[in-house]
Amino acid sequence: MEEEKYIEEKVGKRNPFRVPEGYFDNLTAQIMESLPEQKPKAKTVWLRKPMYYAAACVCALLISATAWLLMSEPTSQTTDPMQAHAVQQDVTDEDFDKAADYMMLDNHEIYALLSEN
Repeated sequence: MEEEKYIEEKVGKRNPFRVPEGYFDNLTAQIMESLPEQKPKAKTVWLRKPMYYAAACVCALLISATAWLLMSEPTSQTTDPMQAHAVQQDVTDEDFDKAADYMMLDNHEIYALLSEN
C-alpha cells in the first residue's frame, strides 16, 4: 500500500502511457506491407464438396453389390424335367447301394423312405 501511495505522489493519477497521434491511422497498411506475400492455396473439389465422398461411397457399394449378385450362382434346384430326368439316369444301382451302406439303411427304412415320395 505504501508503494502505491509513493507512486501516486510521484506520478499522480494521470496515465503515463500515451499513443502518438495518428498512430492507428496507418497501422493496418504498415502491417500488411511488412507481411510476406503468400499465394492462397487452391482447395480441391473433394475438400470443398463432402457430398462427393458420399456419392462415391454409394456408387462403390452399388457396383460391389451388383458384381456379387451377378457372380453368385443360384442354389435352387432346377425344375426343368429334361435335366431332372438326365440326373436320374446317371444314378446306377451300384451308386444307390453304396449310399444305402454309407447311411446304414436297411430294406425296411428304404421302403419307408420311397413310400413317402
